Amino acid sequence: MKKNIFIAIVFTLVAMFSFTITSEASSTQVMWGKTELKKGQIGKVTLYADVATYKADGSRGKVLPAGGEYRVYTFRTDIYGGEYGLGDGLFVNMYSALKYETPSKAKLALLVDSSTKVMWGKTELKAGQIGKVTILKETTLFKVINSVDGGEPGLEPIRQLMPNEEFRVYAAEQPLDGYVPMYGLGGGYYIVQNNTMLNGVTVKYETPSRAKLALLN
Repeated sequence: MKKNIFIAIVFTLVAMFSFTITSEASSTQVMWGKTELKKGQIGKVTLYADVATYKADGSRGKVLPAGGEYRVYTFRTDIYGGEYGLGDGLFVNMYSALKYETPSKAKLALLVDSSTKVMWGKTELKAGQIGKVTILKETTLFKVINSVDGGEPGLEPIRQLMPNEEFRVYAAEQPLDGYVPMYGLGGGYYIVQNNTMLNGVTVKYETPSRAKLALLN
């Protein structure tokens, strides 16, 4: 019994200090071999041996080791045929010990999909999202938990959400029998919907416009 209570306390403390519901800042990486495919990239080179680089003025740059893969952003012709531009003002001769490749249409499509975000206020609109709430007055964030002593599940207060914070909403429902309607913020977290008899008006709930949903799809 004491062990279960201790585990529950630890869980609550971890949740209080680690829980955040925010838009993800980083987009999904599109890997192509050893390197990440980047916007503006036209291809890549894989080196079969050590290869010398050259600067824009023709002077020697650093030597790149065999086996390396490098993004190519430009191609320019010269008296020796041409050079691949690797960025940072460095070039390699096209006839060096290397293999040049261009990204497939499928890879380029992934790059577009991964870098496109549909922002809605302070948060990113996500698939499966039905709306968002803006906190107007300090309100309690709850999480659905199982009772530590094997009883009925319930709602545990996690932390206070502060005015002007925005959160994605994935459900509007009663999370458990006998409870008031609540907004589901994902991950088993809920806040109480506006209720004049209980908490008054504490949040502003909005649904995404058709234009926003069209961008998402």
